[in-house]
Amino acid sequence: MDYLLFILLGVGIGVFSGFFGIGGGIILTPLLLMFGLPPTTVIGTSLMLSLGTSISGAISHFRLKNINWYYVIIINCTGIIGTQIAHPLMIRLDSMGFAETVISVFYIALLSYFAFSLLFPAKKEKQSTKKKLPPAIVAGLIGLGAGFISSALGVSGGFFIVPLLISLLGFKASQAVGTSLASVVFIVAAGLISYSLSSPINFGIGLALILGTFLGAPIGARSTRLFNEKKMKNLLGILYVCMIVSVLSNTFSISIIGLILISSFALIFFFLIAKKFIALKTKQGLSSS
Repeated sequence: MDYLLFILLGVGIGVFSGFFGIGGGIILTPLLLMFGLPPTTVIGTSLMLSLGTSISGAISHFRLKNINWYYVIIINCTGIIGTQIAHPLMIRLDSMGFAETVISVFYIALLSYFAFSLLFPAKKEKQSTKKKLPPAIVAGLIGLGAGFISSALGVSGGFFIVPLLISLLGFKASQAVGTSLASVVFIVAAGLISYSLSSPINFGIGLALILGTFLGAPIGARSTRLFNEKKMKNLLGILYVCMIVSVLSNTFSISIIGLILISSFALIFFFLIAKKFIALKTKQGLSSS
């Protein structure tokens, strides 16, 4: 395979990771499945990428002061437990030939829920005043779910953590992104260690992707300052819709539809970032003259 292509793909995934707080596995896993790699190999390689994107993104958001370390510790502790529950289950499902089907169903169900909650956040503020569980317990449950999903799907769990930090704990979008990236570092590392001991990992592809993400993640993190809360939530919701279509199209062996849709979203997203950046530089130039 052309490793330069995977480096460029890593740059794009890195921008997405730094902006949306996702590890990149949510994008990479369906793509590698389309390339025909075995599900367990895909999950391990995807976790390797997610570790790289999470570290690089967390560093960038640490500099921007977007990380709540109290919740990071809680989510990490319960998340590691979740990874150890999921791994043996996925190994068993793969041996039975059901792993790819389970991955697809998980993706569609979770992404559908989060896309709807982000695009149509009905009466979230009124509900948030009646929380029955202490925030620490809510964060612990989020971490447990994120850890299970991380190891089961080969993702960082960030796509699960970010919308729940926003809807259940009242985080601002930028703070949810930074806290999510810092939280999933140890979750992903635990899942990666488990898979590396029992399943093959394509280290060549993984390293090429990580190299690209270290270039792209800082760009994505800085770009969060260019968009307001509503725009960030809408973009994340639309990304999830694109991923749903991608998984569905791959399930019905028409993966080109999902690939075109995700590519179109990426082009529009990068165009919006470039447009905002140019407008900011122009404004700064006018104010200084």
